[in-house]
Amino acid sequence: METAVTGSEESGVAEGPVEAAAGREDGGCEGLWELPVERCVRRAECGRCSRPQKVCLCPFFPVHPLKVSTCLYIIQHPAEESRVLRTVPLLAACLPGDKCKVLIGRRFGEDRKTKSSLCSCRYPELAAVCRNSSTLILYPGAEAANLEELALIFPSPSTIIIIDGTWSQAKDIFYKNSLFRLPKQVQLKTSISSQYVIRTQPTNTCLSTLECAAIALAIMEKNDGIQETILRPLQALCSFQLQHGAQIHHSKEHLLKNGLYDKPMPKNKRKLRRMELLVNNVKI
Repeated sequence: METAVTGSEESGVAEGPVEAAAGREDGGCEGLWELPVERCVRRAECGRCSRPQKVCLCPFFPVHPLKVSTCLYIIQHPAEESRVLRTVPLLAACLPGDKCKVLIGRRFGEDRKTKSSLCSCRYPELAAVCRNSSTLILYPGAEAANLEELALIFPSPSTIIIIDGTWSQAKDIFYKNSLFRLPKQVQLKTSISSQYVIRTQPTNTCLSTLECAAIALAIMEKNDGIQETILRPLQALCSFQLQHGAQIHHSKEHLLKNGLYDKPMPKNKRKLRRMELLVNNVKI
């Protein structure tokens, strides 16, 4: 029986199945390198709303930034930065730059000798803001005061801190940063449903960061028109997405109560207990 050999018979080494296969692959791909390759070009983005220019939302923003005395500090979880349909850029586009400041991070402690201390170096003013008596932090809880009632007696101008992230991310940021328990804690007493219908909320009354900010500013500035103006780009965003294939996202509470929740139930007892509380109308 003859034995196939490699290109140089002088070597006397027989070609194995792996080498033969590799030779066939090289020969088959030889022409591919000559094919034209389309260069990947990033779509141009609007400098104001951070959206692609073809779907820019600028027509729905106020012509000039709203004049407000209240300053917002948005504490944004790093994961939110990469989300495509986030609301903070829309909020920032409605307000003057010095009235809406976005700080990104998870840990903002002053005295921690860990990687989290880098956030304190990046945002040195945050500690002073949290210690200021005119600063409020918007986070629901048993100890939180009703913002609408507090606004009647609270000094103006004031600062409001809002945490931007999923509910679990916001909870982690609030409880693991002692700075955020220095300001007066407030919450919104409202029964309105979120208009941010392209993202699932835990309950029917949970609101997006933009919606919380819009309501809080309207209360502090005593001007309902502010809320309407800030909500306009959010409404336009959701309308556009729904017209192009997005589906309305009902809250997890709504899905559970109506037997529409189609995901596997969690095995974690704590998460399972939270879902039971949602079904039984228990505030969590």
